[in-house]
Amino acid sequence: MKPWENVSVPEEAGISSKGLLRYLDAVEAAGLEHHSILIWKDGKLACKLNFAPYDDQTPHVLFSLSKSFTSAAAGFAVSEGLLRWDSKVVDVLKDKAPAHPSEWLKQVTLAHLLTMGSGLKPESDEIDHLVPPAEDHRKSEGPDWARAVLSHDCDHQPGTHFHYNSHGTYLVSAMVQRVTGQNIRDYLMPRLFEPLGIPKPYWDCCPQGVCCGGWGLHLSSDSILRFGICLLQNGVWQGRQVLPVEWLKLATAKQIDNSNGNPEPENEWHQGYGYQFWRTRENRFRGDGMYGQLCMVSPDDHMVVAVTAGIVDMGMEMKLMHDYLFPSGTMEPGTAEEQKTLLERAAKLAYPWPADDGSGVFQPGTYGCDELTLTIEPVEDGVLPVTIAPAEAGEISMRLGVGQPAAYTRPCDMPGAPDLHCLAACGWHEGTLILTDRTPDGPFTLHASLRLEGEEMVLKVSGAGSPNKTFTLKKR
Repeated sequence: MKPWENVSVPEEAGISSKGLLRYLDAVEAAGLEHHSILIWKDGKLACKLNFAPYDDQTPHVLFSLSKSFTSAAAGFAVSEGLLRWDSKVVDVLKDKAPAHPSEWLKQVTLAHLLTMGSGLKPESDEIDHLVPPAEDHRKSEGPDWARAVLSHDCDHQPGTHFHYNSHGTYLVSAMVQRVTGQNIRDYLMPRLFEPLGIPKPYWDCCPQGVCCGGWGLHLSSDSILRFGICLLQNGVWQGRQVLPVEWLKLATAKQIDNSNGNPEPENEWHQGYGYQFWRTRENRFRGDGMYGQLCMVSPDDHMVVAVTAGIVDMGMEMKLMHDYLFPSGTMEPGTAEEQKTLLERAAKLAYPWPADDGSGVFQPGTYGCDELTLTIEPVEDGVLPVTIAPAEAGEISMRLGVGQPAAYTRPCDMPGAPDLHCLAACGWHEGTLILTDRTPDGPFTLHASLRLEGEEMVLKVSGAGSPNKTFTLKKR
């Protein structure tokens, strides 16, 4: 059962089609690549904007938007008496703590971790440091993340300073798993996901089977919207109290200053931080994840916006929401013509694939510079295999359909993450080879062009998760 009414035009939900058209114009002008935008107001789904090949039902990599769901798991554990906000991490995870923890490390509580006020050193949040201390030789299951994170100690007193730390959220996940006997995905199934009608999601885990917590949850924009609606409705879902009331009030309110003493009124990251939620402009709050994943809740407007995306400039993404999207809820209704234009535009939203005008010839071979190596193989059955191997990272092997997208899978370099399902296409345009690679279940996008200039190959690259850079390659 849908938790909203279907509407034929946004005006039936109190939102102006004129305003949404202006919003889409601003998004297009800014070059932002949204994947799915769902806009809910007053019990109605006002507008659904899906940009093909993306949709609102496919689970999508959420990155740090996962943190808000980890916070909810902690809220349930506290409400059930299994944890307290002042529970000490070194007490709950005693076997993971150093033999002689410092006074500051002994003070770190669940609340400190949730507010990013733990005081843990920045090194504790660097993935390259997730190796166990030298004396730990129990490695049949891989590096012990909790032991590695806690081995870095604190560099300031807990509760006195905001410092973003995703592995601090991992410790929250480990604490909840320790006291419940379940990883947080399974713990949330009967408490949150099932009541909201969210299918059992995938959540990346560490070698010990603990959900990453700070990242790694895969949910569709439809599922994100359901969570946001429940948050807006004080934790109530279809007449049932689902989310713990005390947790919700604490989680979405300002618990710590995150401006580092230099507040900027328009800065989305300086409005205060709760329990894994950001305060934002206009009395709104949000969970967010890298490359534009958003659950934005506006109590004053009684609106929720759920977004999946592949956006580099998240500040611009949210500015356009504040400046154009939310104001559309108080604008005059659009005319019948504007309503028709919006519906037609929404139905045609799609990112183009490279066409092939036949103006070039594929040149198999290997080309390189100090920063990367590019290998082009012969076209086979309408598919061009291309491998990009950066000097300091793992290689990316793509299979691009000539003139139309081809589907393939490749490994993800995030720890514990599943393979990426990709669509990719290439084609010649006026002597330049254009390549586009997308992950419909994630934000990663590669836009590239290849052009031979004398004896050199010029490679231009951009897109979410890709460098915005030009490389000059020589034949090898």
